[in-house]
Amino acid sequence: MKKERTTIELQRLKLNEGQLDWLPRNPRQWTKDALSLIVKSIKEDPDFLEDRPALVVPLDGTGDFVVFAGNFRCEGARAAKVGKVPCIVYEPEYADDRLTVIRRAIKDNGQYGEWDPDILANEWDDMPLADWGMPSWVTGDRDGSGLNLSTKGREGEDENYDAFVDKFKQKLTTDDCYTPPAVFDAVRDFVDQHIVPLKGKTVVRPFVPGGDYEHYDYPANGIVIDNPPFSILSKILRFYHDNSIPFFLFAPSLTLFTAADCDLTYIVTSADVEYENGAVVKTGFITNLVDDLRIWLCPELTDAIEDAQEKEDKTKRGFVYPDNIVTAATLGKIVERSVELKIPKVACEYIHDSDSAKEQGRGLYGGGFILAERAAAERAAAERAAAERAAATKLNLSDRERAIIARLDEQYH
Repeated sequence: MKKERTTIELQRLKLNEGQLDWLPRNPRQWTKDALSLIVKSIKEDPDFLEDRPALVVPLDGTGDFVVFAGNFRCEGARAAKVGKVPCIVYEPEYADDRLTVIRRAIKDNGQYGEWDPDILANEWDDMPLADWGMPSWVTGDRDGSGLNLSTKGREGEDENYDAFVDKFKQKLTTDDCYTPPAVFDAVRDFVDQHIVPLKGKTVVRPFVPGGDYEHYDYPANGIVIDNPPFSILSKILRFYHDNSIPFFLFAPSLTLFTAADCDLTYIVTSADVEYENGAVVKTGFITNLVDDLRIWLCPELTDAIEDAQEKEDKTKRGFVYPDNIVTAATLGKIVERSVELKIPKVACEYIHDSDSAKEQGRGLYGGGFILAERAAAERAAAERAAAERAAATKLNLSDRERAIIARLDEQYH
């Protein structure tokens, strides 16, 4: 991800109020007294802002920037009548880049102000906050780390309150998600039966504590089947792609469409995998072992994983995009109803955002694929079979997206 240090006029810096669909709004709040203190620090120390640059991302098409770390400093600079503020401009391109920005927003926002529990509960609840250094709140008095979210004396009285507090209990990081043996066996058996026979092959698992996948001695007959650290998944995929190492990797469903510049196949299962550290992650898979498919909705693998965990199938509704645009999340709703769909490589093209979604303040978190008309019809038929069409406003395709579809139609008809 490209980053550049520069100085930007304050009027072009916008506090993070949720302007970007993929970036939750700033979860910090401050008092007038706290603001007075930071204004004093800015005035007394000429290097205060220089040593603490604001971290910002471009606000699409406006020439302005959204501050994702340093909102309080910028507000203090405005109160101190400072004209320009040192900044580091992040330019996220891929889903992993956006996740880095979101993670840094939490890690770099903890020094001043207080956490806003409503924003954390409603807009940050699906993020691994504990992994990123969010203080854990314990039963009892305020310990100086943030809010007192004690449930002492309230256990069992308010399920919603207890569920909210439980979101912030400390957990191991997502990179410590050790795969349950039964789940791994189910995935390995699926690869053996439906991807490539494993007889005579060596199944390689380089992602062990302290392991080094870049310097691992990969055997000539080896196939990597493993659960990699999700925080560096894009880097891992590109390494295997560039070095022609065959692999079948676990991946988070939310950002499944990563490393789209590589020739990969995305297998959507939307299976809730409960890892040995207690984390429950909706999981898909990425491989370079399938030559002709870009996207594969595979209910058989979903069922195998859930059977291995003795879990029940779950479904949810969501926002409806045009039939020609798919995300890992929307496809997951189809595979959860045991409907298979295969999308060839020549029938789709990766896109970062949907033009019409952006116009309505929505977006494609984690990116998506735009489909040729025939593939879109097959996707729509799969949705109808799954009875998953939600009662929501259907977005329109832009001229740019229709031009892509026309080109894809020439390849896939």
